[in-house]
Amino acid sequence: MKVLVIGATGKIGKRVLKSLAKTHQVTALIRYPELQAEYEKMGAHVLTVDVEKELEKKVHEATSGQDAVIIAATAGADGSSTEIELLDRNVAMNAIDAAKKERVRHVVLLSAYGADQPNAAPKELFNFLSANNAADEYIEHSGLNYTIICPVTIVDEPSKGSIEASEDLNDADGATISETDVATIIAASLDNRGLYGRRIEIKSGSTPINEALDFEGRGEVANGGRTTLRRPQRS
Repeated sequence: MKVLVIGATGKIGKRVLKSLAKTHQVTALIRYPELQAEYEKMGAHVLTVDVEKELEKKVHEATSGQDAVIIAATAGADGSSTEIELLDRNVAMNAIDAAKKERVRHVVLLSAYGADQPNAAPKELFNFLSANNAADEYIEHSGLNYTIICPVTIVDEPSKGSIEASEDLNDADGATISETDVATIIAASLDNRGLYGRRIEIKSGSTPINEALDFEGRGEVANGGRTTLRRPQRS
């Protein structure tokens, strides 16, 4: 399968790329030309992009001919407002547009737990969650086969290899999940048709990852994401 990874220089995107490069033809769209050789050594075809000057053009170029696209570009909850707007909203939306134009088979979007209700979150998280809310809503109405992955707080800890996954996760207060497990989930979602049309919330748990992602095997019908998504403005 030909797979494009957008956001491959992030901690999660890099882990996803390393995993997929073993079995897929992977293209990495990166912001930093000085990293090109490093990513080529991982087995990826590399395209560089100046996201402030040539975003739309390069995203469409990178998406052409791909079977799947992974959108993992994010400024993170601690990012500046400018970076959040650029990566979590604009990059994601441009990638969704390109995937639709190129008739990509499956798009996996990294979002965040709480993005469906940014107005309910602490004020300092509003910009981050609102940008992800907009991207989630955009892909849900795109007509694409999509999977939205919404992790709780991501931590730099060893992989646990077991999670809890739900389209409406309960008891997420204080919950965490490792970067490695999030990357594993994204990679595992790629070939999982049972995840099409799902917005999945994830945290560390007691169920092996592949088993936790087997929604179809458990007879859980996709609800098509959150149709009540909104873009509230915090006053």
